[in-house]
Amino acid sequence: MRHVLPALAFLALAAPVLAEPAALKPSSNWHVDYGEDVCRLSREFGDEKNKHYLTLRQYWPAREAGLTVAGPAFRKFASRQKTSLRFAEDRPELESRPFAGTVEGYGSAVIFATVNIAKAEPESNQADSAVKENPRGGLDLSEAAKARFVELKQGVHVVRLDTGPLTEAFKVMNDCTTSLVKEWGLDPERLRTAQNGPRWLNQASLVRKIGSLYPGGALLGGEQGIMRMRVIVDDQGAVEQCSIIKATNTQNLESPACEVMKSAKFEPARDAAGQPMRSFYATSISYVIN
Repeated sequence: MRHVLPALAFLALAAPVLAEPAALKPSSNWHVDYGEDVCRLSREFGDEKNKHYLTLRQYWPAREAGLTVAGPAFRKFASRQKTSLRFAEDRPELESRPFAGTVEGYGSAVIFATVNIAKAEPESNQADSAVKENPRGGLDLSEAAKARFVELKQGVHVVRLDTGPLTEAFKVMNDCTTSLVKEWGLDPERLRTAQNGPRWLNQASLVRKIGSLYPGGALLGGEQGIMRMRVIVDDQGAVEQCSIIKATNTQNLESPACEVMKSAKFEPARDAAGQPMRSFYATSISYVIN
């Protein structure tokens, strides 16, 4: 009998019953923040006693956006655990391992480095410290029109925020990131119609170097986080400027990536006519302790 009881216990655990989605209705309009380095789009859900929050963040024009949800319904969501993300009943689930954290005023949070609702895999949520390039182009409006909610599932826990279609919200974000490009002194239309962006020629070696330089104080303190790196590349392929923007709040985690990028070599972007042009290269950096 000693061999039977564990087997029965295992079978009972192997078929967990999923909870019904905790569906939360909007309690505010969408709010957009045209920040100096970031575009933020946020909305509240639930009532005053059960307040939840959703925000999208972009740091440059891209198909992806950072996604954070927060509120009491996410208390049992653990960091770096397999999590499914879905935007409509007939849309595929996106599998990822997001971070868990907190958002002031809302409590427990689930943080996705970047998500593309048109793809089957969120970007930059890998388990290793890594740099991931974000493809060019704005948020996909055709996919936004198909969205009906933002649903997270981790284990037996399911939470759904009833957003409705995201078309108008994504249009606002695209306008905001176009404004960012103009502030960098670049031509949005020339970038949009370019044959190609800058190509990082010594990427492999420098990505390994960035990944190996986990800041010591942050490593000892178990601090993890997500950074955004933006590099302005001139028409000769030289790094003109490098900026690091924190996507998550950290105390001791400061990325040395811009110091490494001083030795980066690029093939310059080319405009619609094939002429070298000034452009930008942008990536996400996830610092994760295995």
